[in-house]
Amino acid sequence: MLNYISAEWYKLRHTKGIFIAFGFLLLLIALLFLPALGMMKPIFEVYAGAYVVTLVVGFFLAPIFAVRAFDDQYGRGTMKNEVVFGIPRHRIYLGKLGFSALLGTAAAFLVLGFFLLLCILAGGLAEANALLCIDLCIKSTLLVLPLWLASLSLAFFLQVAVRSNGGAVAVDYLILLFGTPIALMGGAENPTASHFLNFMSRWFFVAPFRNLYDTLDIEWGVFSGMSYSWLVGAGWVLVTTLAGLAVFSQREIN
Repeated sequence: MLNYISAEWYKLRHTKGIFIAFGFLLLLIALLFLPALGMMKPIFEVYAGAYVVTLVVGFFLAPIFAVRAFDDQYGRGTMKNEVVFGIPRHRIYLGKLGFSALLGTAAAFLVLGFFLLLCILAGGLAEANALLCIDLCIKSTLLVLPLWLASLSLAFFLQVAVRSNGGAVAVDYLILLFGTPIALMGGAENPTASHFLNFMSRWFFVAPFRNLYDTLDIEWGVFSGMSYSWLVGAGWVLVTTLAGLAVFSQREIN
């Protein structure tokens, strides 16, 4: 498995597009700090709050990593080369999914480190709540990470289940665009809500994201919901992975 992941990393290193896109993302983050250059008072709390709010964007970036990992191997006809070569299908699936998960996790922590570095360079450590803001950013990232991995696992499952690369991406974004607002609105406590709304507000992988707003105390301290987030995220990863392995094992590779 490690050899397979290493091979995927070798292929990625010869693809400049994702590195250019990641550099552009870091540039956009850096541009957010331009107003701080002309301010006398650091605004660490404002930037930390903005970081937490924009973490939801990660759900919509996950399909990009899934697409890059699968690399449209149905459309390009390269999947049969791996199968004919004798690589077990479960290793292909888990190897590509594991590679994309490692790549995405590394990218998430690089973004976090880059963001905190810019906050510190902007004078954020001079604020009274600086350490609490850093604590908030780190723990928010750890809370959202399993949910992002769930979004990635779903996106990768669709890449395998749908022969059309564009069709898989379209279905994934429709699920995200439709399900994310419903999950964030909540409503599970409403006894008149339908079973569908109750499920979406409790168990859709975006639902635990509400903990960043619902349980965060006024002191920007430790918040609850971490175990709930990891439970939901792990559940989605497990179910979509098992479903993906089942589909891929029966898929006719042309």
